[in-house]
This record gives sequence, structure tokens and C-alpha cells, in this order.
Amino acid sequence: MEIIFEKPWVLLLALLIPLLVVLHYYFFENAKRRAMKFANFTAMKRVTGSHFLTKNTIQLVFRIIIFTFFILGLAHPVLWYEGKSNIEDYVITIDSSSSMLADDVMPDRFTVAKQAASAFLDKVNSYTEIGLVSFAGVSFIKSSMTTDVSTLKYKIENIEIILGGGTDIGGALVASANIFREEGKSKAIILITDGSDTAGSFIVESVDNALDYIKEKHIIVHAIGIGTGSGNAGYINSSVLIPIYDASTLRKIAGDTGGNFHEAKSPEDMTAAFEKILSESTETLLSFDVSFILLLNAFVMLFIEWGLLNTRFRALP
Repeated sequence: MEIIFEKPWVLLLALLIPLLVVLHYYFFENAKRRAMKFANFTAMKRVTGSHFLTKNTIQLVFRIIIFTFFILGLAHPVLWYEGKSNIEDYVITIDSSSSMLADDVMPDRFTVAKQAASAFLDKVNSYTEIGLVSFAGVSFIKSSMTTDVSTLKYKIENIEIILGGGTDIGGALVASANIFREEGKSKAIILITDGSDTAGSFIVESVDNALDYIKEKHIIVHAIGIGTGSGNAGYINSSVLIPIYDASTLRKIAGDTGGNFHEAKSPEDMTAAFEKILSESTETLLSFDVSFILLLNAFVMLFIEWGLLNTRFRALP
């Protein structure tokens, strides 16, 4: 559980609290001097009580609390916590690099990934928004967030292999994170790849930088590693070249973001991975905007102080 301030610069207004204290006592001293001009102290005690010159401390505490509530509320604090959610938004991110043509998962990794992703769309909640990204050396946003399943299926079917340029997993994660809407439900990326990151700038640093960015946005990544590392590469006719499969990067991505890693060594494994992701999505990161409660408390206390100033704390001429 943590609280993130979306407008942290507003917290600098807390530096004005000492000024508030100084001004409060300055005006109180002026009010006290005016009160001393009123010679009938017996009448003052009947009106204000026996401690008519000590109420300033209570007023000051009220004003500090009100001012603090306003500052915190305007800084827009958001509470993030782990909880249960029936609805989660997804971005499906599919590796379309040439290594996905390997036939160690029959008929090939790419076909199995697209078929499972398309079947997954029939099982999600109708209120779930889904985006689509394909990537190789560069990333392509195939669909922004939508609930239109038929359009998504069409776009999945029309993703094509890119035969050159390598594989940039870090760039794909950043591109996927950027198409989520800022407001709304919890968010998860479903990353489908053989795990070979070959095109990112400085490779390892590319993935690490992407993970830092994703964690700041509280996005979970469920990684599905497809492949076995045996069979034919598929994208080149060679009996020597074997398919690339690297699960270590995907385990790190899933683990660092609170998601899960799934291995798919067959079409059945791929289908099971999507079903597991759907069942696990009830445990996710949720957010709650605290700013409304803080601002409401500030206005309530402001009203109470106004009432006290016109009754118990009212100033005398």
C-alpha cells in the first residue's frame, strides 16, 4: 500500500504554515489590545466566559488543520493497494519478430500466439477495455483501448511478421503502457514473446528502464514465454540454427511488476496461460482518490470554524 501525490509541487504550500501562525498571533494581539479598552470585565466574562483571552490556540489548531487538508487535497493523493477487482483493462503485446516463426510450438509460435489472444477476447468482461501492440525492433500500436472485440480480432489476425530489426522488449512495454487511459480500472499488459531482447538500446538497461516506468504507473505485466528452444528456427532454412528462447528476462519482468510468468510449450499451454491470467486478474492493484475526502473535511471544518467565530469565539468591539 502506498500513497502517490499526482501534484506533489502543491505540498510546497505547507511552507506557509509558519506564516499562518505568525499572522494569527499578530491579529490576536491586536484584538486583545482592543479588548483591553473595554473596561467592563464583568460583562465580558458573562459574554465570553472566564478564559476569553485563551481561545486563540483552539482557533489556530483549527486553521492549521484546515489549511493542511486543503494542501493535501489539492496535491491529489491517490492510494494504491492490492485488492480484488472484477474488471481489469489489458494491453495484449505480441512479438512479431522473425524468431516467432520457429516451429518448436506447432505450427509456429506466432500463429499460436495470435490464435490464443483472439480466443481470450471472447472470455473477458464486456466492460473490459483492451489495446493491442505488436513489436519487433520497433513497436506498433495496432489498437487503442476499446471494447470492440470484433475489431480487435481482425487486427490480431492481420499482424504480420517483421523479418528484420531484432526485438525490443523494453520499447514494447513502454509503448503498451502509454495507451492505457489515465483514469479507470486496474491495468495489466499481457506480453507474448520468446524472451529474446536484441534491439533495445543497451538491451538490459532498456528493459530495466521500461520496468521503472511501468511500476511508476502501477501496471502489472503478465509474461507468456512461448517456445522450447528446439526444432527449426523457421525464418531461415538451416539445420544448424536453433530457435531462440529466453525465459529469464520474462521472469524478471513479471516478478518486478507483480505479474506472473507462464511458459507455453504447446498451443494448450498458451490457452491455459490466458485462462490463468483471467482468473488471477481478481487480485490486482487498485487505486482510490483521497483528494475528495480531504477537501470535504477541509470545507466541513471551515464551516465549523465559521460557526465558532460567530458564537463561542466571536470578537468583541
